[in-house]
Amino acid sequence: MSPRKRLPIPLTTIGRPLDLRTSSNLAIVVIFFAALVGATVAFGLLGASWSIAARKGLSLAGAVFFAWAVARETDPDRPTSAFLAACGACAGAALLGGPHFLLLFWFLLALRTINRSTGVPPGALDWVGLYGIKLWLGYSAHWAIPMLSSPTLLFAGLQRLPKGLRIALPLALPAATIGYGFAHRWRFELPQWPGVEAIVLAAVALATIPVIVSYRKVRSVGDRTGAPLVPHRVQWGLGWAVVAAAILTLSGTATPADLAPIWSALAGTSLGWAIGAALRGVRAQRK
Repeated sequence: MSPRKRLPIPLTTIGRPLDLRTSSNLAIVVIFFAALVGATVAFGLLGASWSIAARKGLSLAGAVFFAWAVARETDPDRPTSAFLAACGACAGAALLGGPHFLLLFWFLLALRTINRSTGVPPGALDWVGLYGIKLWLGYSAHWAIPMLSSPTLLFAGLQRLPKGLRIALPLALPAATIGYGFAHRWRFELPQWPGVEAIVLAAVALATIPVIVSYRKVRSVGDRTGAPLVPHRVQWGLGWAVVAAAILTLSGTATPADLAPIWSALAGTSLGWAIGAALRGVRAQRK
């Protein structure tokens, strides 16, 4: 076989199976069900009907899981960051309410496309899902979301697609953005936040800068290939997540509750890096 020959890509490659033989995967499954049961019981005891309590419990547990999954993409080398993110999402969902799950799913798929966490480009079904979600969110949430998704195309392996699709897919996003923008009269409203809330979100965004710089090397490997992830992909993925979360929040598209798991993942990423740096400093002093 010629070394340049490309292997066929499966219909879908973007999913990352939870191998329960890995301690971190087993831990998040246990945490998910503990959060589900604990939140359901708590909301029930606070007076909600058990059907509503179960729905709220599932929402809280889902927020915990999505924050963990997103932080695995923003900081793949430090599992601690993902669990810190899960803790933050649990508190956020309890205090602010449930998140916007379709926005979270879009974030997660976009990050996996940029990072190429599985080691291979998106398959045909992944392309259909990604475009379906971003176009629907552009219609139902905010007109700018399709254009906000454009950077993912730079990392998605377009060169493998037929020429017609290589032209049509990038053009579809600005075209959808312009169409939705006209339909929604270019709605862009700055939210009226308390000062403390704005300062916290700004601090979280700025705290990711040293993490981005630190990813000049990556130890984590692709799930399907076993090859190390590409450092600039991880850096771009984290940078895109910060910018996208800030734009969606600043535009009034999403409330802090809607994107609490994303902000928790970004905060967990920064805290995980800071804890790792502190521990390395302590070990260096002991030597």
